[in-house]
Amino acid sequence: MRADDTSKTEPRALLGRVCLVLVMLFFGVLFSTAGVAGTVVSADGLKYSTRTSGTPGLLKIFNCATKGTGKQIRTTCFGEFRSDDHRVVDGFSSIDRSYKEGTVLPVQRDGHGNCHAVGVAPTAQQLTVICLSAVGLMAGLASFCSAFSTAMPRTGSRIGAVLWPPRVARLVGRLCIALGIGFAGFGAVAVIGWLITP
Repeated sequence: MRADDTSKTEPRALLGRVCLVLVMLFFGVLFSTAGVAGTVVSADGLKYSTRTSGTPGLLKIFNCATKGTGKQIRTTCFGEFRSDDHRVVDGFSSIDRSYKEGTVLPVQRDGHGNCHAVGVAPTAQQLTVICLSAVGLMAGLASFCSAFSTAMPRTGSRIGAVLWPPRVARLVGRLCIALGIGFAGFGAVAVIGWLITP
């Protein structure tokens, strides 16, 4: 009886371990992809919000259009862009945010005619996303390591002891705390900044 019970239990345990590994791999891919994508997109936006790339100027809003529904909803405003040196005038520039008609705001224009908001609030928003994306990337890598350790416990524990000593664990913990503080701080600045923006 005991032998039969053991023979029935082992396939179930193996199946459970396989399912657990697959779930960990899924979340590893999900969090890692989201982390990398968020960091790349926000880093690209950061160079415009800090005026290190693009053409500086003013955008006067003429009208706005909203497309999509639910989480897919997106508002784009159109207007006339005039560069600070008066060399570039584009009456068909756009910016991805809702503004009142007639609003004039400082922006950075990229090579495709898209304008990007500048200042403290947009920069804080990009930094908030970067902090969150970094946490997501670390969570994805941790999920991959957990999947490897679950699939091969002995090998995983040995590799983990080499790659994950107490000192590294402390550094990663401090980094996560710093990213959390950055996320909260930059997020608060971004929300306050957008609330006082006309």
